[in-house]
Amino acid sequence: MEPGEFDSLDCCALCGEPIPVDSERSFAFGADNVLCWECAIERGGSYDAARDVWDCVPDLAGLSDEAFGASPHERR
Repeated sequence: MEPGEFDSLDCCALCGEPIPVDSERSFAFGADNVLCWECAIERGGSYDAARDVWDCVPDLAGLSDEAFGASPHERR
């Protein structure tokens, strides 16, 4: 990972996988949370690329606003 590159990453609230902040293949929710594409689809999300909209949002049950642990500002 290049210096400064970590600042442009977010982590999936469910699996912790790093996600580029500007990724179009993710689902943002809450204050600063995001699900990676795989977790969003696994939780029932359905995305319509032609319309650039989530037809069906993923099930967010059990994911709190501090879902995967440390906030983005506390990550190492």
